[in-house]
Amino acid sequence: MFQRLLLLRAMRPDRLTGALTKFIEDKLGKQYIEQAPFDIYKTYEEMTPKVPIFFVLFPGVDPTPEVERVGAANGITANNGKFVNISMGQGQEEIAANALTKAGKEGGWVMLQNVHLMVTWMKVFERQLEIVTESEDLDPNFRCFISSEPPPLPDMEIIPESILQNSIKVSNEAPSDLKANLHRAFAHFTQEDVDGSSKPMEFKALLFGLCVFHSLILGRRKFGAQGWSKHYNFNDGDLTI
Repeated sequence: MFQRLLLLRAMRPDRLTGALTKFIEDKLGKQYIEQAPFDIYKTYEEMTPKVPIFFVLFPGVDPTPEVERVGAANGITANNGKFVNISMGQGQEEIAANALTKAGKEGGWVMLQNVHLMVTWMKVFERQLEIVTESEDLDPNFRCFISSEPPPLPDMEIIPESILQNSIKVSNEAPSDLKANLHRAFAHFTQEDVDGSSKPMEFKALLFGLCVFHSLILGRRKFGAQGWSKHYNFNDGDLTI
């Protein structure tokens, strides 16, 4: 198999990716090829009031519905004032700081999205988060979620090192192949969603068709202008809606 890889590398490099996948599956096992769908509930179990979750944002991936789902399961929602979701941008600094302090004392959840837009504020945020988490009256139910796009260049630094070191990092990038995308799309729906329908058999058929369609759309994105004339993320929110 390895000699065959060498031949493919020399004569058909376009076939190399598929051959490498087969090689790894044969030698190491399927678990190194097929990525298990991201489970927010398992990740949440590792969180503590002093350990936030840091989401690395990729096109087609929106962690907000996942956080809202696990929040609702724990009685934390925006309706009861326990969950605050702030999309960072100009003028949001003070709002975010106040929400962080309030949640730390009252046991709420704070989600700060797109912090890469506020590079200069990150040092201030680093200190505020430290003050909240080290406080004596920190509520045990306090949780903090942060999301940011990766820096455009490897040597660029957006997020202070201490935040990254103290956080659980989640890099939930959308897979590139159809089968993995289909697995991932299906993971967004539970058995309760099917059972809640008045026509479960028809619902399952529609759901399968929708997931295949969504996976095909994501696959077409890599063809650039040949795939779609306009750039659009087609994220998990579009699928569930």
